[in-house]
Amino acid sequence: MQVRTLGKRTADIRDHLLRQIEIGNFSRGAALPSERELAEQLDASYMTIRKAIGQLVQERYLERVPRVGTFVSSQIPAGKVQRQLGIIVPAWTAPENSDFIMYASEAAEQDDWLPKLYFARHWEDRTLTDAWQNCDALLCFAPQPINRMPEELLNRFRSHQKPVVLIGVPAHHFGLDTVAGSMELELGVLLDRLAQAGHTRIALVEQYSLMNDQLELDTPTFYSVWKQRITETIGAEAVSELSILVETPRFELPHRAIYEKLKVFGRKPPFTAIITRVPFVWGVAAALTDLGLKIPEDVSLVSNGDRQEVPFYRPRLSYLKVPLRDHAFKALELIRAREQNPALPVQYAMIQPVFVEGETLKQL
Repeated sequence: MQVRTLGKRTADIRDHLLRQIEIGNFSRGAALPSERELAEQLDASYMTIRKAIGQLVQERYLERVPRVGTFVSSQIPAGKVQRQLGIIVPAWTAPENSDFIMYASEAAEQDDWLPKLYFARHWEDRTLTDAWQNCDALLCFAPQPINRMPEELLNRFRSHQKPVVLIGVPAHHFGLDTVAGSMELELGVLLDRLAQAGHTRIALVEQYSLMNDQLELDTPTFYSVWKQRITETIGAEAVSELSILVETPRFELPHRAIYEKLKVFGRKPPFTAIITRVPFVWGVAAALTDLGLKIPEDVSLVSNGDRQEVPFYRPRLSYLKVPLRDHAFKALELIRAREQNPALPVQYAMIQPVFVEGETLKQL
C-alpha cells in the first residue's frame, strides 16, 4: 500500500516537473532547483523527488551532472517540447509594443513556438541575459539605440549560437539579423505627398534627450533627411524655424511638452503642415485645436507609425505605416533560415511602407 501511494506521488511530481518544462518555466539547458529545494517547494519527500527526476532523466527530458546539478536537456526534440521564442520589448507601456507582442505571438503560434515575454529598460538590463540563456531564439524590439548595446551582449547576439532578430531599427550594420523599414524612404514618401499637395513649409516634431550635455535625437536619420529636403526647397534658414524639437520628459509621455512647444507659435504658425510620429499626434492635435486652428483647413497633419488604434482617430489620420505584423512574420522567416544555416551572412529584411489616405492632408 505504501509503495503504491509513493508511486502515485512520484508520478504526480514527475508530471508537474514535465509540465513546467513544457510551458517554459524550465527551458532547455536551464538548471533545476536542488532536489532538497524541490522537496520543500512541493511538500514531498526527498526520495520522491529523486525518483521523479530519475524518471525524467530516463526519458531524456533531464540530465544529471555529478556534483553540479540537474539540467533540462538541450536536446529535447521540438516535437516533445515546444521551442521557446523570447519576445523582448521596452519596459514601458505603448500601444505599438502591445501590438507587436500580439503579432509576434500570432507568428510564433503558427510556427509552433512557445512565446515568452521579457521587458527591458535598457541594454544592461539583466532580463536580456536571462532571455538569451532561457530561450531558443529571440525577437528584440530595441529599448535603446543599438550603439548603446554593451560589447559583451552584442557579441553574444551576433554569434548566431541562437537566432536573434532585431525589430524596427537598422541593426544589420552591427552584424545582427534585422527586420525594419527605411527611415529615408518613409520620410521621403511623406515629404513627396506634402509637396504634391503644394506644401513647402513643413514642420517636423521630434523628441530628443541630453546625453553628457549633448543633444541626441530619437530618430537622427529622420531629422537629417527632413533637414536636407527643407534646405533644398526653401533654404537653410527655414530649418530652425520649422524644427519643433522637444526634450524627452522623464516619467511622463511627451504630449504635454509637445503641446506647450506648439502653443508658442500662436494662431499664425510659420508652417502649413506638420510631420510627426503617431505617438505624438494627440499632443500636436490638442495644441492646434486649442490655438483655434483647424486640421487640415489651417494646418495639415501627417504621421508615420503603426498602431491598431489609428483607424479610429478622428479626423481620420493621413499616415504612413510600416506594418508591425509584417515585421513579426518576416522575423520568423529569418529565424527559420538562421536555424537551418547558422553560418548565413547577416540577414536584413526591409518592410515596405504603406500610405493610408485620411482626412488630415489638405491640397493647397
